[in-house]
Amino acid sequence: MNFAVIGLGSFGIKRAGAVKNSSHAKLVSIYDVNEENAKKASSVLEVPVSSYEEIINNPDINVICVCTPNKFHKNIIIDSLNSGKHVFCEKPYVRNTSEAKEILEITKKSKGILQLASNHRFFESVMYAKKLVDEGVVGKVLSFNGRIGHNGERLKDSWFWKKDISGGGTLLDNGCHLLDLSRLFVGNFVSGKGITSKAYWKNCEVEDTASGIFKTEDGRTATIYCSWRLFSGYFFFEINGSEGYINVDGRFDTHGGDKIYWSNNKEKKLLSKDFSNIKPNSYLLEIDNFINNINNKKKSSPSAEDGLEIMKMIEFIYSDQ
Repeated sequence: MNFAVIGLGSFGIKRAGAVKNSSHAKLVSIYDVNEENAKKASSVLEVPVSSYEEIINNPDINVICVCTPNKFHKNIIIDSLNSGKHVFCEKPYVRNTSEAKEILEITKKSKGILQLASNHRFFESVMYAKKLVDEGVVGKVLSFNGRIGHNGERLKDSWFWKKDISGGGTLLDNGCHLLDLSRLFVGNFVSGKGITSKAYWKNCEVEDTASGIFKTEDGRTATIYCSWRLFSGYFFFEINGSEGYINVDGRFDTHGGDKIYWSNNKEKKLLSKDFSNIKPNSYLLEIDNFINNINNKKKSSPSAEDGLEIMKMIEFIYSDQ
């Protein structure tokens, strides 16, 4: 399956690398509005640079990976879907629910499949937690509680700090991972509230820390905390069920969660599994999952509908300020 990558910042390069490492995909073209970036990426990836129009209109390109700053996601997604291509879009998908709704309507008419990036779903620890939940090990999931973040240094003075381009701060950067996982494990949330703050990165136009709490129609809950001012990268979540609980505890540099712990009423003891020695490959697993969805005409996940629900959760928090 032939791929093109539009946007060659750090995540664009990571996505391009995952495509090249997949035995089911071929990276055939790349584009970046910054010509110097495109030339450097072309040399590293050994892939030719094309214009935006050439990629959109090339019938031999099956999939476009959208890895630009958030402001430009919507138009590229729409152009790609309207040209009959499948689209893999880097998180946080879009900047607001208005953009999410517009794209959702396009997906209903397009032959192309849209999948949203959420590589945390493909951490070994997260997949194992999902397996435990699906097997009923903890009974009915009642709540999800997660923390995620980093120190923010790599984003300093970048477009991530600019409200018009990013749409928001840590909530859209890393908080969206927790929001996606909370929906994966709990379901749809119908209400929520939260707080945002800007206590460390004073010159930033967007929040550097945020917290939120959400409720489903039947009263189950999720709480999340995300930040750009943690000492080091951190990723943690806890699932509480009617019969037991699961903890996933990891560091960003492992991209997989170091360990998972669980217990339930049947075992009555703490069980654990260590993933720290497994080579991180979440980006590759994510790309291969998308290709499988395309080949088998399966609904993507996270989908455009999922993306809209995540943006609603973000706006629950923003509207509460």
